[in-house]
Amino acid sequence: MIQVQIDEKQVLDIARNEIKAKLEKVESEFVFWDLKTLCEKTCMSRSFVLETFFFLPDFPRHKVGTKWLIPAKEASEFLLKWLKQQPRS
Repeated sequence: MIQVQIDEKQVLDIARNEIKAKLEKVESEFVFWDLKTLCEKTCMSRSFVLETFFFLPDFPRHKVGTKWLIPAKEASEFLLKWLKQQPRS
């Protein structure tokens, strides 16, 4: 009889890492976000987004007709830098 022992923690870690990688790939497939998607991705309300960073000169946004389009990768990079600059309380 053959017995195989598996480290359950290691299997879970591998599975989590694979799932995380797949999710990042799916998220990176979006080229643009609209304002609604930006709010969903950041877990911030529309009013908070508009009042805090949306109209900052460095924030990447483009108005096409009546719709705001935000380049997903550039916005993600901006938001990480912006968050680090915010005071911690």
